[in-house]
Amino acid sequence: MLSFKKIEQSDINELKKYYDYDECMGCDTNLLNAYLWRNEYNIKFAFYDDTIVKVYCNPDESVWGYCMPTGKNIKGALEEVFKDAEERNGNLQIVMLTNGNRAMLETMFPGKFDYVRSPENQDYIYTSRDLATLAGKRFHAKRNHISKFYRTYTDTRFETLSDSNITDALTVAKLWCAENDTDPEASSEITAIREMCDLKDEYNVKGAVLYVDSKPVAMTLGSEISPKVYDINFEKALREYDGVYAVINNEFAKTLTQYEYINREEDMGLEGLKKSKLSYNPVIILDRWNAIPKKR
Repeated sequence: MLSFKKIEQSDINELKKYYDYDECMGCDTNLLNAYLWRNEYNIKFAFYDDTIVKVYCNPDESVWGYCMPTGKNIKGALEEVFKDAEERNGNLQIVMLTNGNRAMLETMFPGKFDYVRSPENQDYIYTSRDLATLAGKRFHAKRNHISKFYRTYTDTRFETLSDSNITDALTVAKLWCAENDTDPEASSEITAIREMCDLKDEYNVKGAVLYVDSKPVAMTLGSEISPKVYDINFEKALREYDGVYAVINNEFAKTLTQYEYINREEDMGLEGLKKSKLSYNPVIILDRWNAIPKKR
């Protein structure tokens, strides 16, 4: 069987090189993201012939989903995945496939799988220019929303993340939890946000805090997927401040113009979140598929 282990901080840079290719745009290929959510989703990795295989495990450590291998011997690694699944429990499912992954898998093993679309896991990807400028008729409503915010709240300031305002960023996240009936002390998301802040200098983490009347009311955190794609990992704001999400989104995008694209991740199957992400006119919706062996 393949020998899987949970990702550790010391693994991040070593594993990152395996995702250094032009089509790498999805948040699932962000190794810092994998590290932050390693416990929540029981994410593990294994090596085979200079190729890595990422998996998602159940609480009992059984594998519920294999990801497409990446490295020099993808077909050989897939054959090992098939053996591994058979030796474990016979549950072979290859998950989080992009259209490119799906085409590659079908070419290597024609007719072996049925493909089921996973819309709740698709990524919404935008040009940084669009989110920073909000130019044109498509963004007319967004510009109006932001203008109304600044007319309503005259004492505002936007700060990029630094040691001096990390506490304020965490305060927003905790207040957001309270608004949404979530215990911040038991929230895996708060744990991930806190850990990401601690790692900001080492892994090119960027972020920001938005203030109204000197009170922190919105925060955001992101990290690099590749030199051309930036990932928005977290964005939280207090709902009483109308337009606050549009403002933090726009102001932060203005600091990311060295990247061609901004990935704002998936909608998790939530209709309101889907509507919000579509309202920013994504240039790419990164489809996801799960591959399930055909019944014979």
